[in-house]
Amino acid sequence: MHMKISELPPKKSLEESLSYVLEKSREGPLSLQAILEVLSGKGTDVLLLFLSLPFCQPIQIPGMSTPFGIVIALIGLRMAFRHGVLLPKYILHKPISSRVINTIVTKSLWLLGKIKRLVHPRFQWICQHPATRIPHGLIIFLLGLYLTLPIPIPLSNIPAAWAVFLISLGLLEDDGLLVCIGYTIAALGLVALIFIGISLLGH
Repeated sequence: MHMKISELPPKKSLEESLSYVLEKSREGPLSLQAILEVLSGKGTDVLLLFLSLPFCQPIQIPGMSTPFGIVIALIGLRMAFRHGVLLPKYILHKPISSRVINTIVTKSLWLLGKIKRLVHPRFQWICQHPATRIPHGLIIFLLGLYLTLPIPIPLSNIPAAWAVFLISLGLLEDDGLLVCIGYTIAALGLVALIFIGISLLGH
């Protein structure tokens, strides 16, 4: 059973929307398109939060990083160039089981509750200046591609996921410091990826 998009009412907060997704998932698997429809009215930054949250934790969901990474990359392009980017239908229609949704939403709500208390507006020009959307979008595009890589090392995608999460949360809450921290983690993740690549090539 797949939830129809028309059944999804708008919610007031990310937490309420996630809880609604969890409630509807009890009726059966949901498509990624249906889940994104719940969150789409809240803007690109909220979509990025949802897509990156599952990979910010040590216990991750196998098989989700590639489709979620592709969507993150395409959203990054949309942010950078301010035009619509069509998502592949095979990804949008991919069913996600109730068990997987329960794991993602439960852990996401816990993580959001912990970190949102530390967020408040600061260095707002980093988030609000029109010229900054291009680098923000491009770095998110690259981080999304990072998440799609089949790196045979456990937890190797955590830096990319945290970078996307912090940048998108910073943009959502006008917290430029969080955005800068996200960039720093992205740079460290890139350095780690280079070392991983060199190590794999050496073997």
